[in-house]
Amino acid sequence: MEYSLSKSEKKRRVRNLEELAVELVNLSVQEIGRLPCEDFLKKELITARELKAGARKRQIKFLTKNLRDLDAGPLFDFLTEKKGSHLQQKKEFHELENLRDNIINDALAAARDAMTEQEELELDRHWPSPALDSAAELFPDLDLDAIRLCAWRYSRSRKTAQSKEIFRLLKAAAERQRWNNK
Repeated sequence: MEYSLSKSEKKRRVRNLEELAVELVNLSVQEIGRLPCEDFLKKELITARELKAGARKRQIKFLTKNLRDLDAGPLFDFLTEKKGSHLQQKKEFHELENLRDNIINDALAAARDAMTEQEELELDRHWPSPALDSAAELFPDLDLDAIRLCAWRYSRSRKTAQSKEIFRLLKAAAERQRWNNK
């Protein structure tokens, strides 16, 4: 099952790239020269530094449009190293939120399918979940049973506490992985 991004998620991602463009424009010329990107983008960033008000805003929008076509990961990493940027953390937060939402959508679809087949979801809950499979690949030490249980409970009750617990489990696994990689 392929997931298409919601309109809100697309807007959040563009807004995140726009914040990245603003932070990149605010770097010194020397720091811009060390950025891991194409020379074209470096020249546009230096140009934007010299502009004022409306022209600067337009240039930032133009930079944002160009960043959509590039892998912005190395730029986020550069800012995180040099500036302690919150943008990387914000990006990771939204990715975990999106993963949680996809897991919940899989659970809801499995519950819907079970209802149409007049079956009760069994307690072992081995419903198919591409999102949960991708989460297991991202975070090998993730407690899949706990997430399945929370998603199953959410599909039955729609209580946000279950959704929050899924996010907490994903975030904890991401933090453990970050510590293990250091």
